[in-house]
Amino acid sequence: MHPNILQKILDRYIGSLLCLLLGGFQSGEVLRRWHTPRRILLIQLSAIGDTILTVPTIRAIRRRFPNAHLAMVASSINLQYLEGCPYIDEYLPCRLEEMMKSPRQLIGFIINLRRLRFDWAIDFEHWVRFSPLIAYGSGAPRRVGFRSRRQHRHYLFTDIVEHVPGQHEVVNFLKIARRLDCPPVETGLEVWLTEGDWDWAKGFFDEMGIDPDRPVIAIHPEAGRRDEPRRRWPQDRIVGLIDALAERYQAQIILTGAPSEVELSQSIASQAQSISAVAAGRTQINQLAALFRSADLVICGNCGPMHLAAATGTPVLALHGPTNPLQWGPWGRDHTILGVDLPCSPCLNLGFEYGCRAFSDGTSPCMHTIPVDRVLKACEKYLTNADGEEQVLGELGRT
Repeated sequence: MHPNILQKILDRYIGSLLCLLLGGFQSGEVLRRWHTPRRILLIQLSAIGDTILTVPTIRAIRRRFPNAHLAMVASSINLQYLEGCPYIDEYLPCRLEEMMKSPRQLIGFIINLRRLRFDWAIDFEHWVRFSPLIAYGSGAPRRVGFRSRRQHRHYLFTDIVEHVPGQHEVVNFLKIARRLDCPPVETGLEVWLTEGDWDWAKGFFDEMGIDPDRPVIAIHPEAGRRDEPRRRWPQDRIVGLIDALAERYQAQIILTGAPSEVELSQSIASQAQSISAVAAGRTQINQLAALFRSADLVICGNCGPMHLAAATGTPVLALHGPTNPLQWGPWGRDHTILGVDLPCSPCLNLGFEYGCRAFSDGTSPCMHTIPVDRVLKACEKYLTNADGEEQVLGELGRT
């Protein structure tokens, strides 16, 4: 059985049952005035995009409690992104898939959390049931998290925040901050790049012969979870767009992706008539951020790298079919979202309940309704100035 399918089954049935059973033990708990927390546990087990969108909330919590010790439970790739984050004091790696298959490992992890004696536990998930179990198991007397429709995960929280479908996830997360009396001062996303990250991006430009004085466009072909490409724009459209951008704007294209997506990027590069630089499989998460920051524009579907690109401040052209751009679109200014005009779109709230069967290439029918000409037209405002001349914005091209 595919590990993702097994994980969903364990989470849905075992996780829901445990939340219901353990929730009964706190039904008589008396609400009281909470003291100022000294130790706060943050939990985010989902993909990188969700973690990026929690930053405004984490920043608000740090600002409200500057002397508190903040610890973050997250996957290894999320912790790579957070490595330079000034708001978090301690990182606690969690391999959820392994823990769900090994009760001994899960129990050991929870025992270690209890030893750390947290005052508050804040769960940023909105569908996983094992995260409220971790919050409950930590022993924190105050536990805050989302109630999502039909997910049966909120019974273990002392403070329940309603997760609103169709509302941007940044706004949903900020509701947690306000519940904790941590009003946000500003809501922008962030990346924390080292000199090494910038050196890597410059080295890649030099290696590939990329001229920073000409337009540089990063295209991230894959979208969504591995082996589930229904958010991806069809491959032949990406090839057509690359050639059109090279012909019209003399644009230089960088294809990005995870190690598992190298074959896809190489296939696209081999089919295009113009040359593309393939960065897929070569970047750590913050090196990818430096690469996005060095580009004039990032084009992609709804995925973690879309949010990473938005966090760098580079304009993003986001293609949305199954996903709701009001909830999952790039956060910030100067981005463009291309959606589809179909009655069944969007079909996702939690991220996996697709409403139709995929085509043979794994993509959703709605993504095939976005033509190359429409995407090319949307690129125009980023690649020309008011006089219709090409403009250059890339970080490595600035003085």
